[in-house]
Amino acid sequence: MLGSIGIGRWLTHEPAAELLTGLDAVLEEAVRSDDPHLARAAAHLVGSGGKRIRPALLFLAAAFGPGAAGQDLLRVAAAVELLHVASLYHDDVMDRAETRRGAPTVNVLRGDAEAVTAGTFAFARAIRLLAEVDEVVTAWASRSMLALALGQMQEAENTYNLDHRLDSYAQIAARKTAALFELSCRAGAHLAGAPPEGVDALGRYGRALGLAFQAADDTLDVIAPQSALGKRPGTDLREGVYGLPVLIALHQNGPDSDRLRELLRRDDLGAAEQEEACARIAAAGGISGASAIARDYAHQAVTYLAGLPAGDPKDSLARLARYVVMRPY
Repeated sequence: MLGSIGIGRWLTHEPAAELLTGLDAVLEEAVRSDDPHLARAAAHLVGSGGKRIRPALLFLAAAFGPGAAGQDLLRVAAAVELLHVASLYHDDVMDRAETRRGAPTVNVLRGDAEAVTAGTFAFARAIRLLAEVDEVVTAWASRSMLALALGQMQEAENTYNLDHRLDSYAQIAARKTAALFELSCRAGAHLAGAPPEGVDALGRYGRALGLAFQAADDTLDVIAPQSALGKRPGTDLREGVYGLPVLIALHQNGPDSDRLRELLRRDDLGAAEQEEACARIAAAGGISGASAIARDYAHQAVTYLAGLPAGDPKDSLARLARYVVMRPY
């Protein structure tokens, strides 16, 4: 499964698309275990597909070098995806999330302990895959894993914080999302033998793209229909996880911001209150402000591609930067 990011809309580089078709088999093999409970829990998110955007970035970045073994690219792409999946398991436990990708989370189905163990198992499998390929990429991945952990902790420390600063939010987004986007781009370029300036440019692109992606995702959490999100819009509000549109709205002065604060101070938001909170966020400029920030990051990402050779890989990366801030879900 290639996920819902609309890969066919922006990915025109056939070698990268071909590699993506082989990713599921590598992922399935990576999460196999003699323990049936662990294998089933670890396969829960892997088997649900997801966007696969990080592996796609890795394969595209590899097109800017002389070449790399397809199996090495697949192993590292699977490792990066497993790092992402592991963070989702841990996020769901910390956020007490009930659904993910339109289905019940592992923590709901089998409890927090099994969900955390599945996340740790995915991390371990990712490390094993990386160790089989390249020491430099493994070192980069270790820094990304540390960034993920710090971002998760920082986000947890700011749950229900109505005074959460925008600079702190940006740091969390850089750690939790942009770090793996940057890793994907740097790893693919490095494995393919791209020149250092190309590796750096692609890494900067990945970081900016990740920030754009997170800002857009936060916006969709407020405005996208439940049928697309797999959960009620504004669900993160109830869990005290305030994304960019919420923080922008809270930092405004006016009746909509004041009413939003009043709603978010309540112990448990009902469906009608969630709907009202989303409306107040939009009225206070949270949606328009976050969308503008997402577009700015996407534009910045494209500028980092300027010195790279023209062709389908570069075109695909540029289209992706535009698509992440325009996608309907």
